[in-house]
Amino acid sequence: MSRRTVFLFLLATLAPAAGSALSPEAREGQALFPACHVCHDPTLAPPLGPPMWGVQRRYRNASLDKEDFVERIVAFVKAPSLEQALMTPAVERLGLMPALPLPDDMLHKIAAYIWEADFAPPCEHWRNAARWAESTGDAAHAAHDARMLQRFCSGRP
Repeated sequence: MSRRTVFLFLLATLAPAAGSALSPEAREGQALFPACHVCHDPTLAPPLGPPMWGVQRRYRNASLDKEDFVERIVAFVKAPSLEQALMTPAVERLGLMPALPLPDDMLHKIAAYIWEADFAPPCEHWRNAARWAESTGDAAHAAHDARMLQRFCSGRP
């Protein structure tokens, strides 16, 4: 990957989404987010972690509000366990993430950013995953990824 590509990637990662206003805490978390994106990059093949788009959706659905969301993310990241895992299929395929020994205030800011961010659907991830699943004979996984592509990525590059 060229330096220009890396620079443009980081710029896109750190720049707020058009039309979205992040809270001051989330803006600070956005600056720290590349530490998460190393594994949660939806373009990695094979993936190291689930795309943040899915993590955000799963944790939002399981949380009462932003405060609960942030606490759930922070608790899991500090001490990942099978009992706390909400991304069960990802954990089954990729294993548990390592604990991140970051200060609580940093983790809270990153989690606030994850709550507020407008992540794009991980279309490239689903394309890669569907091809991999087909090549290994995992028809159910391939069908799931094909459905996700159809539902969220129609008309996207």
